[in-house]
Amino acid sequence: MAHNDIEDMLDHLRRIKSRGDLNVVKIETLEMELRFLRTFIKYPHALLPDSLIEIRKKAKLIAEMVHSVFGGISGECKTSLNVERLVSELQEFGEDNGTSLIYINVELNDSFMLEYMDYLDQNLNDAPKYLVRSVAFFAEKINILQNTDRYLRQVKIIQNKIRFIRYLYGAEIKDYIDREKLEGMQARIQFMADNVRQFCLALWIKMDEDGTSDIESKPPYLLCLVVIVELEMKKIFLCELKASKFTQSRTFKDKKLPKGFSYQLHCLLVYLRDKKLDNFPTIVSAQNIDVAIVFLSVFLGDIPNHVINGNRLSEVLEKVGVLAGDILCIIQKQLLSGSTIKDDAGKIHLGMIQIFEKIEDLKAQLERHYKSLKYRPSQFPTVGGLSFLDSLLRKLNEMLKAKTCLDFILKPHIVILEKEFSYLTSVFRDVAKVQHEHEILKDLQRRTINLAYEAEVAIDSILAQCNALWHLLCSLPTIIKESKHISAEVTRMWSENLALKSCSMVEPSKHMSTQPKNLMNGEEIVGFENDTKKIIRYLTRGTNELDVIPIVGMGGQGKTTCARKLYNNDIIVYHFDVRAWCVISQTYSRRELLQEIFNQVTGSKDKVDEVGKLADMLRKSLIGKRYLIVLDDMWDFMAWDDLRLCFPDVVNRSRIVVTTRLEKVGEHVKCHTDLYFLPFLTSEESWELLQKKVFQNEACPPELHDVSLDVARRCKGLPLVVVLVAGIIKKKKMERSWWNEVKKALFSCLDRESEDYSWATMQLSYDNLPDYLRPCLLYMGMFPEDERIPVSKLVSLWIAEGFLQNIESGRLTEETAEGYLMDLISSNVVMVSSRRYNGKVKYCQVHDVVLHFCLERSREEKFMLVVRGNIQPSDLKESRVSFSFSNELSKFASKTRKPFHQHLRSLITTNGGESLYWNPFNQVINLMRLLKVLDLSSHKLAHLSLAMFETIIHLKYVALCTDKFDFHGKSYLPHLETLILKCYRRTQLSTSFWKMKKLRHVDFIKTGFCWENQIFEESSKMENLRILRGVEFRLNTDCLNVLVQRCPNLEELEIFFLCEYGRNIDEEKICLKLESLTQLQSVRLFYPLSAVVHLPSNIKKLVLCGASMESTIFCIAGLPSLEYLQLRNLNVIESEEWCLGDITFHKLKLLKLSYFNISRWEASEESFPELETLVIKVCYYLEEIPLSFADIPTLKQIKLMGCTNNESLLASALRIKNEVKENEGCDRIDLIEATVMY
Repeated sequence: MAHNDIEDMLDHLRRIKSRGDLNVVKIETLEMELRFLRTFIKYPHALLPDSLIEIRKKAKLIAEMVHSVFGGISGECKTSLNVERLVSELQEFGEDNGTSLIYINVELNDSFMLEYMDYLDQNLNDAPKYLVRSVAFFAEKINILQNTDRYLRQVKIIQNKIRFIRYLYGAEIKDYIDREKLEGMQARIQFMADNVRQFCLALWIKMDEDGTSDIESKPPYLLCLVVIVELEMKKIFLCELKASKFTQSRTFKDKKLPKGFSYQLHCLLVYLRDKKLDNFPTIVSAQNIDVAIVFLSVFLGDIPNHVINGNRLSEVLEKVGVLAGDILCIIQKQLLSGSTIKDDAGKIHLGMIQIFEKIEDLKAQLERHYKSLKYRPSQFPTVGGLSFLDSLLRKLNEMLKAKTCLDFILKPHIVILEKEFSYLTSVFRDVAKVQHEHEILKDLQRRTINLAYEAEVAIDSILAQCNALWHLLCSLPTIIKESKHISAEVTRMWSENLALKSCSMVEPSKHMSTQPKNLMNGEEIVGFENDTKKIIRYLTRGTNELDVIPIVGMGGQGKTTCARKLYNNDIIVYHFDVRAWCVISQTYSRRELLQEIFNQVTGSKDKVDEVGKLADMLRKSLIGKRYLIVLDDMWDFMAWDDLRLCFPDVVNRSRIVVTTRLEKVGEHVKCHTDLYFLPFLTSEESWELLQKKVFQNEACPPELHDVSLDVARRCKGLPLVVVLVAGIIKKKKMERSWWNEVKKALFSCLDRESEDYSWATMQLSYDNLPDYLRPCLLYMGMFPEDERIPVSKLVSLWIAEGFLQNIESGRLTEETAEGYLMDLISSNVVMVSSRRYNGKVKYCQVHDVVLHFCLERSREEKFMLVVRGNIQPSDLKESRVSFSFSNELSKFASKTRKPFHQHLRSLITTNGGESLYWNPFNQVINLMRLLKVLDLSSHKLAHLSLAMFETIIHLKYVALCTDKFDFHGKSYLPHLETLILKCYRRTQLSTSFWKMKKLRHVDFIKTGFCWENQIFEESSKMENLRILRGVEFRLNTDCLNVLVQRCPNLEELEIFFLCEYGRNIDEEKICLKLESLTQLQSVRLFYPLSAVVHLPSNIKKLVLCGASMESTIFCIAGLPSLEYLQLRNLNVIESEEWCLGDITFHKLKLLKLSYFNISRWEASEESFPELETLVIKVCYYLEEIPLSFADIPTLKQIKLMGCTNNESLLASALRIKNEVKENEGCDRIDLIEATVMY
């Protein structure tokens, strides 16, 4: 419809209103409605479809109002105005469902611009009246607007300012400046006017709706846009129109910026950043605009009030406002024209040059202010420093390849840091290889590691926009300067060829003397009876050749005690011609060792100074004799290599016993006999030893039996700890209260001598670890005492923390981390809690001695902090914090609104408890922006969402337990590698999940996470994803096919296929294809009945649940690499018998049948030639295990779970066990019965 008809109606209404023969209120209301409608019909550009629908609804209402107003007017008036024609047009417009008002962006000329502002002026003038007439709105929404008068004043201010801008533009500017500046002015005015129009539209069509937040918050934003126009006008008048009266007036002098200007300016930049820039002439132009926007956003997000204030700050903010206007002008001009011609490209390029020049001026001004501030470095942990340097260098190299705008801004700094740290790391690593030590060089290495931590904090703070300006303009330049200084110092040292001291042995701990004491020597010995018998057999039987028996165990476990018991055994004394005992320890002299062994073997007291001669004398003295040599406490391969040629093999069953903490040393020295891993004392043995040490020849009083047994158990089977604890208790051995005190705090009451020795035991192990393993060990202190730590969790945490050194080409990070764990286990500082079917460690733990050492050492190193009581804000100043969850966290959250100390990178809660139906972390989570690790899984929290973590962009590991988790929204975590979610309500995945391309491990626990096909439409490949558990699909192939395409490198997969009741699905026609996942090792599938599954041939572990027997046999028949097979809830439709026929599982080690409703099972020993474990769980109807299982030579264990009432099944298992025993003469098969908790 034509807006001219609306103009005619408005003119006519003004005339008839003056006569007073109609209801004035009705006429004024109609006038307002028509003025609003006129604006949106005349200037409908870039209106959204939803808005157009609302405008048409309004048009229909206005048609009714016209009928109402003109109902009592004479026919002459109606004829002259042609009211019926206008009403008809309004109704037709209201019914139009087409696109009559849809326009693309339009660039307005001068006359239209002036008219546009006139219309908006009238609409803003009507706004207060419109609000006043909306009584219902004020009655319901007064609490939202809070201060109506202030709100209306803001609207009036905007109207007056736009009126003045319209006057200046029309009378003073448009005809007096060049075309280029005029276009810039017009772009700013039109952008401002379009936003005012949107505000008026919201007032007009949304007054009777619930959503008023946009209306409420819009005036401050509009004021910001008005100021941007005013700043450009100020520049024009001061530079181009100096003769104008406005130049000399107070119009543009020292104008106070509106409250919240910086925040609204930031909102504008966010809007401009999100605009579609696909039609820019070059990618470079678009990227340059992004870079400019990001720099200004960094400034606005971190206004340096403590550095710049008052008029200086206003001056800087004005410059930022002008720059924002320049950027807006370029984007607006390009979007309005939609042109990519060469002239426009040139203008944009020139405009960007000018913008960057202004930004450099602004940056220089800020740098001058920041130079007055002093940079104070912090103290970071240096343990595992070289590993951290490797991690940082990987990060810097990734940033150099990245294309994000903040990375681009940081690139000049990153290039320098990467160069300096690469050089220093290579030098320090070379020094470590040759085992040089030099105090100056050590100090430089400590300073470099600390500087690297500072650099990471600075970079991450800038990326997270947390105190970003400070780090960009102050700390980062200082760090670069210091790194160059250290590099120069290191270079100078090498050039001067400073003499460095070579060290081939580990230095003794300062807590222990060079000659170790053996608290067990000469004391009562308890335990080790079975171990002694076994090792005696190794020593007296077996091969005639020389053999080495390595005894491996952790410090304080009793290796020396056991070896001493063997050494003094009558059988051993009688069996060997000569014996010698030698302590190797950490530091040793080859000559002294040879001398000691020689003297014991020969009984001579002579000393020989020449090592070669002494070695030859020892070798000759052993020839012809059956000898036993005990080499106690060996720490290094070199010690064995220095001695082994002195021990001749005369084929007479001579033996050497080596005790060591290090599995690698044991592997190196062994010959024919495998390593003997010394077990811990049982509780009874510990109790017996404790009683002997405390009461000597006396009996333990009956009233102390229970508490003394508790204390013995607390010692966890370590003889050394038992001895140390006994030394404490002896002081007040008859007082029960004293026993209880010791039980509660074993390690806080040790006397000085015991404390030194206990510390030294672990200190020696720690000192002997490679640098890269030390942080891995200390990290064990993050877990509670006696915690069984899942290896998969521990490995993911180590990776997230950056503990891994440079990874070998082609090797996965998980494999490297698992290798680290095996090294710690080999060093006997970490214990294996349980293993998987294939021997890999599933759970691990540390002894309390080790745990307390880790906690104490971590405190000294400032490596981490474990909080046992209520957590305080000061606790969060550490790098890593582990604490027991409590509601106290919310108390200090309300006391601070500033981000917590920037060093906090890891936060882990450790205790469980009742669910929280509120979330205390909502108040503090955004104050911890540099977190890498966040584990809140110990406690169930209320509803959580991905948007909640939007500002914590550096997160690599997240573990949560919540009632529901919402993935929807634009937020995502770009660096996340591990995501573990335990949810109690099914959750829908969104596209945000698929943007997290660095994900490696995803585990959805309790209730699955589901998605639909549309989730994948815009997603890209997740090539890093290795583990995906707990996803849910409907039983169709579309989602699965897309998953296979998007995640090609999966190694472990768990899927629940949902039954859709009411839908007619032919399951036999459904084929689930996974064979293209060539890296897949482990699969868990829960699917109904007859669907067919195609798996890759390299599958090693398979769990199938709910399928039919026929589809299962088809699925598993062609899997030659299968090692673990669990069949659960299989449906046997046609028969109750399971016959494997000629199917053979060549490598199967474990077979588990759960809730199987078969009664008969036919299988031969050829079906499972390498089976080691058979588990049958709740198979009520299965009559027996095939007797052929007795002929499987590798079978070691049969485990029956929940089969107590199935007597025939138990009898068949016993028959198999007995037959093996009769045929082979050994009790090879371990039969276990276990109950099942439902």
